[in-house]
Amino acid sequence: MSALNELLASYLDVVRHVDPLAYTDDAPKEVHHRLGHFDCATVEGYSAAMRSIAHALEALEDVEELAEEVDRTMLLNTLRSEAIRLTAQAKGEVGDPAAPLSHLVEALDEHLENEDFTSESESALRDRIVAIPEFLAGLRRDRRPAPEVVVSAALFEAEMIEESIDEASERLDELTVRPAAAGITQHMEWLRDPERQGELAGMGEETVELRLKTLTTVPVGVKGALRILELRRTGVMRSLANTAAELDSTDGLALANSLRLETEVSGDIADDYWRDEWNRVADEMREMGLPVITGEAPEQAFGAEDAWSMAAFAVRDHAARMLDVARAASPRLVRRVLVAPGLHDGWGRTVASLLRATHVFGLPERRLMMSLHALLEAVAAECDLLLQARMATVDELVARAVENAGLTEGEARVLISEVADAPLEAVAAAFAHEGWQEWYAEDGGDSVAFIRKALKGGGLSVPLARWAGQ
Repeated sequence: MSALNELLASYLDVVRHVDPLAYTDDAPKEVHHRLGHFDCATVEGYSAAMRSIAHALEALEDVEELAEEVDRTMLLNTLRSEAIRLTAQAKGEVGDPAAPLSHLVEALDEHLENEDFTSESESALRDRIVAIPEFLAGLRRDRRPAPEVVVSAALFEAEMIEESIDEASERLDELTVRPAAAGITQHMEWLRDPERQGELAGMGEETVELRLKTLTTVPVGVKGALRILELRRTGVMRSLANTAAELDSTDGLALANSLRLETEVSGDIADDYWRDEWNRVADEMREMGLPVITGEAPEQAFGAEDAWSMAAFAVRDHAARMLDVARAASPRLVRRVLVAPGLHDGWGRTVASLLRATHVFGLPERRLMMSLHALLEAVAAECDLLLQARMATVDELVARAVENAGLTEGEARVLISEVADAPLEAVAAAFAHEGWQEWYAEDGGDSVAFIRKALKGGGLSVPLARWAGQ
């Protein structure tokens, strides 16, 4: 094993202790039995371990080949980003009671949603259920306040955990499940305590600046990043207006929101409708010469509830599947394992954008809804950045989302809650998308040829993929 791959193995060992859901492929069996760590003392230790591995990586000698240097930079960026994130999690002024509970929901669902529920699945589920009381107790040692939007998200996650524990009781004995049920009830009471709430939100501008340096090679800073995101929103609004004009409307936002509500597919036929659209999009993309992967349609994406939105989400899902296959085929271990932040979402948006004028979308209604979702994502990224940098209050962000995306106040609060629950993920996806778009704008040519070329980058960030392919 090369020195680089040894350090990659060290990183995976650490990160799988922090979050056993982070890299489940080829993970040791015991990883699926564990819950992650969110108590401040343990997290701070893991942050130090990440920095130590990064120092060892920087000290590597005899890295002369371009491919090796790209891989080292990929791993180094990952380590730096994780160390910054974990330090903010452990030492920041603001607590985050929602993220650990979101982790817990996913950890239980990994086994509860497994159709092939074997004795090993039962054993893994049992171990995670048994660990819940101690897991929750560790969270309650964190006395830092959290903003109301995060506490509300935590309570929502806690309700989902209650449901998961109840479902687990059908597969495990009552004696095993009872302490977990009592633990989440106690935890919900703790969350409802007014002392849990504070006015301060986000990780602060300084930490955001550090994270931004790991997302882009251009030192844009918070204000520069906001400007880029605002320009993106302006461009999406133009696209929305131009498509609305094809439908004889002068208000693209109002028309899109109206179509979204009027064409919502009811639950009893939604699965069939989604599957048909997934297959139609696959046929169109395959006919164009794209390496579409056959197989069953994934679960219907959140946001694809109306008939006209399904095409955009089907394209994104196909794009993500193609990327995963390309990544798995890479001869470079780092690129097979790691995926740059926001890359999947940014790549899906880019492929949809490149295919906008093709038969994949065909009708203006599909293109209009594609623009609506792009607008929602642009607004989400702006709100994500402003919230984490503490440049706007939650109420100010709600007003911003209402004004710029045509949302109701309730819908805007849900959007803010979602970005608060996943700090800087919306920003990372937006920057990945911008990177792909800039690359295509510079290269030009056939969109299908570009997609095939870009897939060779696997899980690399856009700047590294361009560097590796030069």
